[in-house]
Amino acid sequence: RFALARAGIFDPEADQWRDLLGVADRLPEDMLAPFALIAKAAMEEAPCPEDAALGAVYGTSSPGRIRRLIDYMERQGAIVVRTDFGGRRAIVVPDLGVSTGSELVE
Repeated sequence: RFALARAGIFDPEADQWRDLLGVADRLPEDMLAPFALIAKAAMEEAPCPEDAALGAVYGTSSPGRIRRLIDYMERQGAIVVRTDFGGRRAIVVPDLGVSTGSELVE
């Protein structure tokens, strides 16, 4: 519940989060908050969370750890990362059929 609250999901029992939590089951528990932050943004058609926001919910300020975290989630099939030629990143959650908006990655 704490991890979900960090991602802005305060009522995990609500029907709107059922599918998100089902997809999250394939990830280690410590990745729940960053995945939920990404998936929630995608479901709300919001911009892709910045690395700093992902790090804050994951408990790190290391850019390398955030890159490894995103890479791991992608290898598990939970997300697909798309970066355009301008350096803007969008993250797709294929099982939910949603994508974040593009955000410039620094």
